[in-house]
Amino acid sequence: MAAPAALLAVDLPAALDRIRRLRLRASARHDGDGERQPEKPHHPRVNSTAALRAATVVLGDRAILRGFDLEIDPGVTVVRGPNGSGKTTLLRALAGLLPLSGGTREAPARTLYLGQRPGLLRGVSARDNLRFLAAFRGVPADGVGPALASWGIAAGPANRPVETLSAGERRRAGLARIDVERCDLVLLDEPFGEIDDAAAAQLLRTIRVLAGERRSVVIATHARFELDPGANRVVHLTSPG
Repeated sequence: MAAPAALLAVDLPAALDRIRRLRLRASARHDGDGERQPEKPHHPRVNSTAALRAATVVLGDRAILRGFDLEIDPGVTVVRGPNGSGKTTLLRALAGLLPLSGGTREAPARTLYLGQRPGLLRGVSARDNLRFLAAFRGVPADGVGPALASWGIAAGPANRPVETLSAGERRRAGLARIDVERCDLVLLDEPFGEIDDAAAAQLLRTIRVLAGERRSVVIATHARFELDPGANRVVHLTSPG
């Protein structure tokens, strides 16, 4: 037992010296990084979860977006504008559902786009629609029932083909995907259409929860001005000339 103790006594000072040298080098690198801070690029990617940079989208012979720049940070971004101003095009471009004629797009892999239509398969129940979409996303499907219930879709309607539901029920079933799929970027196109006051209040609560979890929510709307005070940014679009 004496030999190992002697070896420890000899090696420990050398080891401590190596640790001190490593700390000094790490400190020097940190100081150097601080000195170089002003030289960072103009668009640092610190808190941005999605972006369009110099993005141009052409539909037919018409440029809906031209050289458009937008950084999406965690929290709420509201996109406002009249019909035809490009709100839907902007969200679909962020989702990767429209090609860019120019510029670049950045978005997380876990991005959810909910358009003005629920986007659910006819002939399939709301429950099975959401279970299928959860499996496609690779997330557990055991939250489907509770999510539908929280949006006011009881077990009976949840098991009926979606085309037999009312327009408001179909919209609420689509919105339940937010709770099931838990995406980092959620894009909502006129989400308050066809829902009653109770569902609108539920949607506002859901948006606040997502923002509190440092997720990013982009909402295209021409109304709902109560969203503005809590938003990171309000983007105003105008109709192309």
